[in-house]
Amino acid sequence: MSGTSFDGVDAAIIKTDGQHYIKRLETSFIKYSNSEKALYQNSILKNYKKITKVIDNKHKLVIEKIIKKFGKKVDIIGLHGQTFFHNPNSGWTWQYINSETIMRYFKTNVVSDFRVADINKGGEGAPLVPIFHKNLILQKNLDLPVGVLNIGGVSNITIIKSKNDFLGFDTGPGNGPLDLLMYNRLKIPMDKNGNIANKGHINNIIKEKTLDLFRKNFQSISFDRNSLDKICLTYMATLDIKDALATLIAIITEIIYIKVKKYNLKKVIVTGGGRKNHVFVKSLQSKFTGKVLVAEDIDLDGDSLEAEAFGYLAVRSILGKSYTFKNTTGVSKNSSGGVLFYYKS
Repeated sequence: MSGTSFDGVDAAIIKTDGQHYIKRLETSFIKYSNSEKALYQNSILKNYKKITKVIDNKHKLVIEKIIKKFGKKVDIIGLHGQTFFHNPNSGWTWQYINSETIMRYFKTNVVSDFRVADINKGGEGAPLVPIFHKNLILQKNLDLPVGVLNIGGVSNITIIKSKNDFLGFDTGPGNGPLDLLMYNRLKIPMDKNGNIANKGHINNIIKEKTLDLFRKNFQSISFDRNSLDKICLTYMATLDIKDALATLIAIITEIIYIKVKKYNLKKVIVTGGGRKNHVFVKSLQSKFTGKVLVAEDIDLDGDSLEAEAFGYLAVRSILGKSYTFKNTTGVSKNSSGGVLFYYKS
C-alpha cells in the first residue's frame, strides 16, 4: 500500500478468512527518498516514466523484504497501487501498479484495481476499508460507537455503530496540505511530530475563510487530494510556516469534527501518519468528547493498517464477498470487485 502522502510503501502479511478472523503476522516498510517524493509532488504526468519505475521497484523491494522476514511463501498478494487521480464524479479513478510484473516475479496470484468496479456501478470507489475496520474493531470488544480515523494525505473515517451497522466516508484533507506546504516552503517532506506547528498560532480569520470554501463541498463521500490541497492552501501565503501549519491543523480538525460529531463516538482511533503529529492528535481531542486514541493504544499497527486492509480485501475479492456498500461508497448494491492476475506456472 502506497498512500497519497507518498512517504513510502507499507506491506503486511495477515492470516484471514476474509470475514471475522484477522491476524497480523508481519509488517515492513520502504521509504521514498526526498527526490522520489519530489517527482510525485511536482508533476505526475511530466515524470510518468520515472515515477512508475520507482513505484514498481519499491513495491517489489518491500514484498521481497517482508516475505524474507516471514520465511514462507504467501498465498495471494493484494496491491492497492499508487493513486494518481481519483474523480468519481467523472466516473474514473487511477491507482498505478504493474500487477502483472509483480505476479510473474513472485509467482503468486495478485489482486489489484479494487476501486474500478465500484465506480462502474455508480459508487465513488472510496473508502474501501470500512468492512476491514469494522471486523477488526469488533475483535477488540470496545464500547460502540467507535470511529477509526485514518489521517493520510486525505482523511477518512469508519463509524462502527454495532455488529451489523457501519459506514465510512472521506472527511476531507489530512496530511496532504501540511506536507505540501512543508515541501513548497522548506523543501522537506513533513513537519515531524508537529514540532513546527507546535510553535505556531492559529489565524482565525484565515481559518474561517478557508472553512467557507469547504462548506460547499461537505456532502462528498470521497475526495481527490490535489483538489483538497489547493483549497487548503488558498489563503496561506500571508502566514509564516509555523502559523500556517497551526492554522491548517485547526481547519482540518474542524472539518473532521463537522462531519463526524453527530455520531457521538465513545472512542476515536487515529491511524495513518497523522497520528504521529502530536499537535493534530491534541487538536482532535479538544473537539471530541469521546476519548481520542492512537492505533497502538489498542494494539493495532497504525503504519501497516492500510496494507493489512488490502490483503484482507484481496481475500474477500477471491471469495466474491462484498467490500463496497451503500453506506461506504454510495454504490446502490453491495459489491465485490478487484482484478485477479492469476499465476500459471
